[in-house]
Amino acid sequence: MEKNGTDWFFCFMSTALTTPEIFIALVVAAHAAVLALRLSISLYEA
Repeated sequence: MEKNGTDWFFCFMSTALTTPEIFIALVVAAHAAVLALRLSISLYEA
């Protein structure tokens, strides 16, 4: 992830969430996306 492109995003969100909370949320969202993708592939192949 390019740091320069996301600085404005972190500055904007820092009023509501801290940076570790944003990082955790991104990890959780990425994990959910991977699980959804695996589920859709398995259903497609079934």
